[in-house]
Amino acid sequence: MSNNDVSKNSSDELHETQVISSPTYLKPGECLLGRFEIEAMCGQGQYGCVYRAYDKQLDTHIAIKVLNQSISQQSDAIAKFKQELLHLRQLSHPTILRVHEYYHWQNLHFITMDWIDGQSLEEASLTFQSREELITFVSQLLEALVFVEQANVVHRDIKPANIMLDKKGRLYISDFGLSVLGGSADVGDIVGTVHYAPPEYLQFGAVNSTTDLYAVGVVLYQLCCGELPFTGQSLDEVLTAKQLNKAKCRVKHKQLAFIAPFINKLIHSQVNARFKNATEAQTAFLKQIKEKPHNIKKHSMLMAVVVVIGLFIMAAVFLSMPHDTPQQPEKEYYAVAVLPLQSSDDSVAQGLAEYINYQLHELGHLRVVEQGRLSQLLSQLGITMPLDEQKLALVADLLNVSYLIAPQLYPSGSEQHDIKFNVYQLEGHTLQQNTLLTSDFNQANWQQSVSSFTERFSQQLQLSTEVKALQVDPQPAGELFIVKSFLQKGEFEKAQTSLSQFLTKHPNSGLGWLLQGELLLATQQFFDAENAYNQALKFAEDKTYTAKFASARLNDLAGKAEQAQADYAALVKAFPYDVELKIALAEFYFLTEQHQKMETLLLEVVNLDPYHPDAWFMLGRAAFLQGQYQKAVDEYFVKALVTAKKSKNAYQEGEALNAFGVVYNQLGEIDLAFDYYRQALAIRENIDDIAGMATTMGNLSSLHLAKAQYTEAERYLQQSISLYEQLGDQEGLSHTFNELGVLEEEQALYQKALEYYQQGLDIRMTLGNQMLQAESMNNIGFMYFMLLNKKHALVYWRQAEQLYQGIQYPLGIIHVRQNLGQIELAQGNWRNAYHLFNNTLADAKQLNSTFEQWVSRSYLSKLTFLQGNFANSITELSAIYEQAKSLQDIRAMSEFGLWLVDWSYQLGDITGAASTIASLKQDIADKGNREYFSRLAFYSELITGEMITQQQMSEPMSKDYSQGAIYIAKLIYAAREALRQQQDISAHLAALGNVDFTLYQYAYLEYLELLAVQQFMQQQWPDFQATLKQADILLRKMGGYWRSFQFDRLRVQFAYHNEQAPSSLKAKLNSELNTLLANLPKDRKAEFLNYQSYFQLDDSLQDLAGYE
Repeated sequence: MSNNDVSKNSSDELHETQVISSPTYLKPGECLLGRFEIEAMCGQGQYGCVYRAYDKQLDTHIAIKVLNQSISQQSDAIAKFKQELLHLRQLSHPTILRVHEYYHWQNLHFITMDWIDGQSLEEASLTFQSREELITFVSQLLEALVFVEQANVVHRDIKPANIMLDKKGRLYISDFGLSVLGGSADVGDIVGTVHYAPPEYLQFGAVNSTTDLYAVGVVLYQLCCGELPFTGQSLDEVLTAKQLNKAKCRVKHKQLAFIAPFINKLIHSQVNARFKNATEAQTAFLKQIKEKPHNIKKHSMLMAVVVVIGLFIMAAVFLSMPHDTPQQPEKEYYAVAVLPLQSSDDSVAQGLAEYINYQLHELGHLRVVEQGRLSQLLSQLGITMPLDEQKLALVADLLNVSYLIAPQLYPSGSEQHDIKFNVYQLEGHTLQQNTLLTSDFNQANWQQSVSSFTERFSQQLQLSTEVKALQVDPQPAGELFIVKSFLQKGEFEKAQTSLSQFLTKHPNSGLGWLLQGELLLATQQFFDAENAYNQALKFAEDKTYTAKFASARLNDLAGKAEQAQADYAALVKAFPYDVELKIALAEFYFLTEQHQKMETLLLEVVNLDPYHPDAWFMLGRAAFLQGQYQKAVDEYFVKALVTAKKSKNAYQEGEALNAFGVVYNQLGEIDLAFDYYRQALAIRENIDDIAGMATTMGNLSSLHLAKAQYTEAERYLQQSISLYEQLGDQEGLSHTFNELGVLEEEQALYQKALEYYQQGLDIRMTLGNQMLQAESMNNIGFMYFMLLNKKHALVYWRQAEQLYQGIQYPLGIIHVRQNLGQIELAQGNWRNAYHLFNNTLADAKQLNSTFEQWVSRSYLSKLTFLQGNFANSITELSAIYEQAKSLQDIRAMSEFGLWLVDWSYQLGDITGAASTIASLKQDIADKGNREYFSRLAFYSELITGEMITQQQMSEPMSKDYSQGAIYIAKLIYAAREALRQQQDISAHLAALGNVDFTLYQYAYLEYLELLAVQQFMQQQWPDFQATLKQADILLRKMGGYWRSFQFDRLRVQFAYHNEQAPSSLKAKLNSELNTLLANLPKDRKAEFLNYQSYFQLDDSLQDLAGYE
């Protein structure tokens, strides 16, 4: 019987219990989220339909599972799956089909996964003809289960449909985590897993370490015997058959007989009679296949190879377990943590632990966990001393250490105590305890006891004191270790009190001054910190940790990057297992934008300390800053989140979730970004992380702003201001005022935006941060431009440009010069504008900056259009517009789409203009600001043929640039329409005559064109000639404007009026018109000429162009 037959029988037997829901079918060519292009449907299962799709963003094929509607409506199950997904994404193994992300788009809920070019075990009709084939298959299955077991993951739904085989026969397990979408133990919930689930799961919903092994046993039974071990006409019958356990594995081929006892043990009805976990099952299987088969003698060499491969697989899996490997004497290094002493005096307890830590640092080949790291972990886990064996093992696992040192005090007399130094060694899952030293404890002088213990510990591990390029400092005073413990716990006032007392007694202590510098740096007192580091350097001995670290900090504060880097690197080289030194150097790399070096160094950190609270997050940041967004999420931030959850570090959990939001926002996955930001905010609010709350609220505001949800955006920003005021965070306040300015600018409320930008600048001037000052000045300049104050705009832009040049920030320089290009374009200085936009485009390409390229390309296309190259300009702008649509950038879509409407209308392409309006209408209505809505309404009015009323013409001139442009356009288009109807345009010209055209120079040419037509018709010849002269001057400054042919047309008529031969003028006009027509499609040429003929003269543009 084939696997397909088995599957069919299973379906028929339990047909009445299955929940049928209507699936959602997608067609090839459909594109989800503008990113995932459906290519083919590949299958349909319990949870939904699976498709092969092409990911345009990552240029790769993926699988997409679209969930059935009945599942997608279960909000609790979806929420649970999304939580489990965060954990599952860390599963990276050759036998695991990885789940990428969950999406909710329109009415679809879907999951993206790795794509495997192959078929499921259910589809493959796989049978085994030889022992070797079966061994290879089982080895891969067990390898996968051992791996997921170490990650604390249970699949819950292993069956042939969820085991994939590629074309080379490699095995993959799929659908991890999807079982949570089906609930727990209700009959309807477990359908589809009935034949493969153990009886305790079917009866009680119980999941344990044998759940997946049982399912594997059933799958192997099918493959070897050709049928299911337990069947029935209903769930109850199947459950009874499983509990009776009468099935015995009778294989179809003698070569497979060796596997029968193994399968029978896997599918035993009693949990205790099965292998207790995947590791035990794998060990048993490998042991079994090592034994030489009794009836096969010809394959000894082949079996030897198989055994070696099997042992290699087991060894590889075992060695990949992050924390369970026993320590061997020949290890490259050992890792140790020192637990705090149990004492009524907390400062003495912490001081003693710090001193032991210090003594251990002198030994070579030893990684010593910083006391601050240990104290933080114990606090997060809610663990207090003393620790039982389970908690000791947990702490050792999370710190990745093989030894825990636990000093313990106990009374030895009425007022006397002895100290016992216990050492716990982690071997596999067991702890071995050894008391290395017991001695008298004198609270005033306990250093001798510690020194004696350190010596014995070194002897036990056969360690020796190394001669290093840098040495730890000579024996410091015990009080400093108490200070250090306060500093690491963030108790700065206590630290300063103790440190001040110490430095009064020991003013020449280099280490004391170093700690003073660290304390001042932590509280952002940079000038005083610099003085403290100078004192540390003055009193520290040469070639010591204190001297080199103080030098590193001084060079860092002074901006001497090369010297600081050399100092930090020397420290890391001298103390290669000191994780916190590597973190300090990684932070330096971050500040100096050496992101690749930062990533490389942090990978060393996680190799030493896989659960370090900061390292995975910093790795994600390094990848993000290198533009490796998917890597940042899939390889780093997900591990930061898992680490935070395992360590119960809510602060880091909030930070990781916020980072997910940042990355998905960058990838254009706005809904996912929203989801992660909201999760981050909930956690940060729960732990009262005020700074984190303010950051996430700012991020949520940006997303609401992108969706034109202005009320929600402002609410978050106003809350952020309150939080930053609580913190006294002036820089955070300045950022928030800047974002409020952006919010008002997006709504075209330029005066309010200017006020917010100015508030932000006031703060930034006090802070002295030139980068932020330049950003504010550039924004303020643009607001003055939009408010038609050219003088103020130029002043602020020039200052911003100088600041950006001073700090060598190329992206900022591009932004300012693009703004300068806009003002040059508005003033009619088109050559200057061209050079500015062309140069910024080249610079943006060099920086690989997409948005800045858009801006420069769009304005270059506008210049190209104004000069009559219609074909190239419209093609270029249309491409930019489509890109903006694909990214749902409402501001870019609206701006560039309205340009296309205007250009189409100017060329007489009413159909094209109407089509673009239709595509814009809903987006601008839902998400656009008042500027875009006003412009859209204006063009819609033109296309419907509605006339602008006299009341509309008398509207006062708006005080901002965009509304001014609309006002002028209304008058000009209304005047042309009036001339087309042979009506008087004196009222229109009078209104236009009151306009300040300083920043509307090409509109001014259109006004001069109308004025010249009026003067020609009324035979006002001196005024007519003066108007033509004004137009000539402006056209020379611009370098050409496509509408200039209208002035030449009037000149031809004026020559006839003066009885002059117009042949040369007519030839020039003919050339101009034909150049323009050459840039239009054939079917657009006639309508172009008709549209430009809005006033009647004794000629025809068709005749002048020679167009038939």
